[in-house]
Amino acid sequence: MVAFVAAPVPVTSGGSCSWARAHVTRRPLGLSSVRRVVRTPVATASAEPTKNTSVAGRGGKTDSDATTDDPAPMNATPPPLTESKFYQKFNSFRGKAVPTVSETMTKFNELFPRPVPSVYRNIISEILMTTHLAKHCAMWKYDAIFAYGYDETFNEFLKFYPIEGERTMLYDAVANALGFSPEKLAKDAASVRSWAEGKSEADIFAASKVGAEDASEPAVAALQYVANAEPFDFYYSRLHGIGVIKLMACAGVELTPENAGRWADELSVPKAKLTTELGTYEAAVERLKAAEQLFAEVSARDARKTAERLERRAQQAAEEAAEAEKEL
Repeated sequence: MVAFVAAPVPVTSGGSCSWARAHVTRRPLGLSSVRRVVRTPVATASAEPTKNTSVAGRGGKTDSDATTDDPAPMNATPPPLTESKFYQKFNSFRGKAVPTVSETMTKFNELFPRPVPSVYRNIISEILMTTHLAKHCAMWKYDAIFAYGYDETFNEFLKFYPIEGERTMLYDAVANALGFSPEKLAKDAASVRSWAEGKSEADIFAASKVGAEDASEPAVAALQYVANAEPFDFYYSRLHGIGVIKLMACAGVELTPENAGRWADELSVPKAKLTTELGTYEAAVERLKAAEQLFAEVSARDARKTAERLERRAQQAAEEAAEAEKEL
């Protein structure tokens, strides 16, 4: 498959890069269709000129046009595409192979051939799809806050996974399918968790300022990079957002849209995406709690039925033994 560099203003959908989404040629997981990019026609030279017909007037106002309200003509020549920062930064990605979501899913199924319980299946699919699309966006960059979000997602959503050994296998299989080292993810997440312990909101905000703390600390390096990134140098991902949300909780901040918006402003994270992420995260936690409660009730009911059945069998065996003794 051949990579494609999008137009200077990329269209995004569902928190993923449009050019990454364009390569999802197969949709085994029910991915929504990619939005079509509609290009606005450019006026031709035959368009009716404005009353300012001077050479300078065709591109903008001159000193003599100070009192004129004529807009620039529609047939003004736009700057060459090759002069844009977007083109200069990402043109080298043209022609590079980009794996599809289905290839990542296939790799995961090979690494984890066991069935995933239905309560957790959607969570795993969501992690695989959204992270795949973010990771293959040219603006995305790995950092410790992302690793913290990955680790905390498993801690939060899979803490009651039925088989503990399989939970660890699942953690590793998802990481390896996405091209990450599970050991590095766990190590970076642990460093962020250790650094954030006892930190206040003000401490975390201050750490995001360049020179405020030692940037050799993975959490500080990630905060400072995101807060001071140049245009097109940072791409928001769902797991990074969850990492920020868990930092809020660690600092004792109430998880509200208002507080999420304030943190987004301080840390230079997209406000609309972080506040939406918070709502999605809380709704998913509530759904999982309800599902796990139902699962626990069903398991308890099955256990009671099994115990009652065994008790009846034991009683029947005792009665049969008593009858056998009488016959002797």
